[in-house]
Amino acid sequence: MKPETKLGLFTLLGLMVLGFSLYFLGGFSITRTYDVNVQFADVSGLPVKAAVKLSGVEVGKVKAIKIENRQVIVVAAINEGVELYKDAQFSVVMTGIIGTKYIKVVQGSEAAGLLRAGEYAKGIDEKPMDEQIADRMKSVRELVESVNNQGQFGAQLNDAMRDIRQLSANVNQLVQTLRPYVTDSMKNLEQITDKLNSVMDSITNEEGVLGSLIKDQEMKEQVKQSVSELKTTMTEVKSFVGKMSRFRVYWDYDFFYAPKPGTASSDLALEIFPSSGYTYYRIGMANIGNEDDVLKKHDYVERNKLDVRFGLYNRWATVSAGMIRGAGGVAMEVKPFYDHQFLQRFTAGVELTDWGRDRVINGRQFNKPNLSYGVDYRVSKYFSVGAWMRDSLETNYFNVKANVSFNDQDISSFFGLATMAR
Repeated sequence: MKPETKLGLFTLLGLMVLGFSLYFLGGFSITRTYDVNVQFADVSGLPVKAAVKLSGVEVGKVKAIKIENRQVIVVAAINEGVELYKDAQFSVVMTGIIGTKYIKVVQGSEAAGLLRAGEYAKGIDEKPMDEQIADRMKSVRELVESVNNQGQFGAQLNDAMRDIRQLSANVNQLVQTLRPYVTDSMKNLEQITDKLNSVMDSITNEEGVLGSLIKDQEMKEQVKQSVSELKTTMTEVKSFVGKMSRFRVYWDYDFFYAPKPGTASSDLALEIFPSSGYTYYRIGMANIGNEDDVLKKHDYVERNKLDVRFGLYNRWATVSAGMIRGAGGVAMEVKPFYDHQFLQRFTAGVELTDWGRDRVINGRQFNKPNLSYGVDYRVSKYFSVGAWMRDSLETNYFNVKANVSFNDQDISSFFGLATMAR
């Protein structure tokens, strides 16, 4: 056999040995580990060799997955030196909507004792992502059916809109009553200004009867000064009256329905946009309801809270701060696709309020800030729907949201009149 042939066979044999080694020892690690058995009802496609993370740091891998006594047992190989306590919480999570699944570990308390090798721990069973999406879509479908069939949601929404229309009609009647007087006042101001200009010209040029009669220079200056001050006053009055058309005022009504506890709440506010083009004010009530009603078991919404905010806005974002739902906080809405014809209908929002909350609400202790977030879709100029997670750090209830918003020209004029009265 030629030396070249021997060398080729030896190389081929070496490659085959290397391939078999990589195949059979692919999961080999020199790190020493100990096994922990975690019980789940469903692991939702968790793969073997998936990561095990504690506080975001990988501390092991999934060694095996098996079924014992109708329970799924995940054998987790934990790196030696990493101590887990018996009350540690294990759950199957994803890095994103279509990301990789892994075991998330939330460390327990030292008082519970260490979790030893071979011992069993109870995992937290959460619904798979596809079932969660199906539940959310079911809630949206129930919302649409309720509105279309005049169900509970539709009836409450109609009642609220009827109250808004009644309030708007009352204010409209007031503004309509005042409108003729404002119009006549503007005409009179124009006429008075023209006459004052004529008087000033007559005095200055010593023309006409008034100009010829006022020969005394001191008297002439006094009259000129008085007329000039009167003109300035008329100009300021005209400026105030002109501000009546420089406000944009919107009625904004939000309705939230939480399917899990079966509770509903409403917000009603006026949003006032001055002529600055970048600031606005919001004044209203949040969580409107009868405080004397008996609360349901899982109803933790505090009723009738004042909502007063100052905000800044532009084409793609709105930021506001103030008393939000009865407590200090901030809110933000973002339109990440504001320049896209269709995607501009979507708005992502977040509210963070009540940072120092530490009280009991309907028999439950609350000691974390109130954080809510969600996405809204504007169906039309006046109506939008959304999906929100409210009080996510505590109850984390899913809510279906409906919003009605419209511009009220008469209220805008009313605020203009209020500006004149300052």
